[in-house]
Amino acid sequence: MNNKWKYGDSWEHFPISEGEIWTEKKTESKVCVCDLFDRLPSFMEEADLIYTDSPWNTGNMKGFYTKAQKKTERTFAEFAAVLFDHIATIGAPVCYLEIGKQNLTNFLEEMEVLFPVVQHWQVTYYKRHKSYLVRGGQEKTDVNFTGIDDMITPRVAMENEQFTCVADLCMGRGLIATTAFELGKRFVGTELNKRRLAVTIEKVAKMGGEWLTTQR
Repeated sequence: MNNKWKYGDSWEHFPISEGEIWTEKKTESKVCVCDLFDRLPSFMEEADLIYTDSPWNTGNMKGFYTKAQKKTERTFAEFAAVLFDHIATIGAPVCYLEIGKQNLTNFLEEMEVLFPVVQHWQVTYYKRHKSYLVRGGQEKTDVNFTGIDDMITPRVAMENEQFTCVADLCMGRGLIATTAFELGKRFVGTELNKRRLAVTIEKVAKMGGEWLTTQR
C-alpha cells in the first residue's frame, strides 16, 4: 500500500473492519465501514440531519476506491443515484451536500425531488478552491454560507439547525463526527475506507470518546 494512503497508524490503534459497528458510548454514536452500493446500516435512519461531502465526479469516486484498495466499474451517475436513494431512506428533514460545479445542477435537481426548499451557496475548500454547498429542507435557512470554507461550514450548519443526530454517508477522516462530538451531539456514519474511518475514531477518542465494537 502507498504510505500516503495509509493515513498514518490510526487503523493499527483502532482496527475497524467490515462487518463491525463501532459505538461511542457517551453519545451512542455509531460508525461502520460500508460501500454505499451495498445495504445501508439501519442505524443511519436514526438521523434527523444529514451532512455529507461525497465524491464529486467519476474520477474522484474511483480515486477513493483505489485508496481503499478496492475496485469499481460504477459511474458517478450510478453513485449519485444510490446516494440520493440513501438520503430518501434516511428521511432527515434537512440535508447538506457539498459538490463541485460539474454536477451542481444534477444535485440541485435531485434535492428538489426530496425537499420542498433547496438553497445553495458558493463556498471554498482548502481555503482557495471553489465548491458548492447545497441544502434541502422543509423551510429556508437565513444563514448565508457564501465564501465560508468547508472546514467551517459543518459547524455553522450544526449550530443553526435543530437536530439530535447527524448522519454522514462519506465520513472520510471525521470532520462531521468531531464537530458533532464537540457540540455534544450524536452522529452516525459510514465510510468506504477502513483506514480513513480509523482516523475518525482516533480523533474522537482523543477528544474523550470511548468506543466499543459489535457485529453488524
